[in-house]
Amino acid sequence: MSKKITRRTMLKSTAAVTAASTLGFPTVLRAQDVVFAKPIVAALNAPADNPTTLAISRIPEIMEENSGLKANVQIFPPNSLGNDINVLESVQNGFVDISSNTTAQFSVFDGSFNFVDLPYAIPDWDTALRLFKSDLWAEQAAKFEAAVPTLKVLPPVGAGGFRLLWNDERPLRVPGDVTGLKFRATRSPIDQALFQAWNGNPTPVPFFETQEAIKNGVVDGFHVQPIWTFVFNFQEVLRYATRTDAVFSVQFQVMNRNTWDAMPAEFQDAFWKAAVQSADEANALDRELEAEFTQKLIDAGMEIYTPTPEEKAEWQGAGEALWDDFAGDIDPEVIERLVALRSA
Repeated sequence: MSKKITRRTMLKSTAAVTAASTLGFPTVLRAQDVVFAKPIVAALNAPADNPTTLAISRIPEIMEENSGLKANVQIFPPNSLGNDINVLESVQNGFVDISSNTTAQFSVFDGSFNFVDLPYAIPDWDTALRLFKSDLWAEQAAKFEAAVPTLKVLPPVGAGGFRLLWNDERPLRVPGDVTGLKFRATRSPIDQALFQAWNGNPTPVPFFETQEAIKNGVVDGFHVQPIWTFVFNFQEVLRYATRTDAVFSVQFQVMNRNTWDAMPAEFQDAFWKAAVQSADEANALDRELEAEFTQKLIDAGMEIYTPTPEEKAEWQGAGEALWDDFAGDIDPEVIERLVALRSA
């Protein structure tokens, strides 16, 4: 991303595109290469070298390599165009063209992917990768798009693997140790219910406000993957973590539907193929980095506890008990197909 790009220049660019759109679709310029004229603004929630950002930033490179088509994708850094909630709303109205966040954050728009966030639904990376390539994922994406017609679902990527339960107060060996602690939560009802099942108090806080919330005692910790914990320096305010292995985080990537529809068919095809390839690359890298960043946190002095089988059963039992409350809103066939993927 050019360092000269600012919110002001982006606004000017967007205004220019809006004005041009009154005369018709953005033009496709044909010289030595095919160029889609409209700047594609991507507001993402991770640093430039993070797999979830690379999954988007690599798309124009792959397009040009494979088909000679050029896409003007402008990547904006975390929180530069608003917090994660603002950005999700902005991609719906077209102020932003592409954004991504965990599936849990999108649950307020539609519940097609709520099954992903059921505690202990995805037990490992292999199951996640099979899910991403499955007919089940494609069909749920179509349902989501029908319910939220302003968005086009792009190929998913992992978001750092399994979340660790972090806090700044004490080691948590069993759910009973959680009593009295407050945790930053997403807007997902399942996410909030999981903290309650573990005897915690969920408090919705935008991710980029969480560190300050911990410092001020608004919350005592969060449920986040190792890579995000390290990259955003939470080792400065947190000390203890527990490997609950309850939630495998999935980064849900979307594009504004009008932007997608404005692309010529040739461009759409090249863009989609590049997005699939970049997501595959990002997933391979993300899988490697989960263990690497866990070790970095340990080296930084953080204590990461692995429960005994008996202790793990307490965490898992409390989490899986939520299926009775939330699986009722999910198509039983979806659950059956997910379970089949787990044993494939």
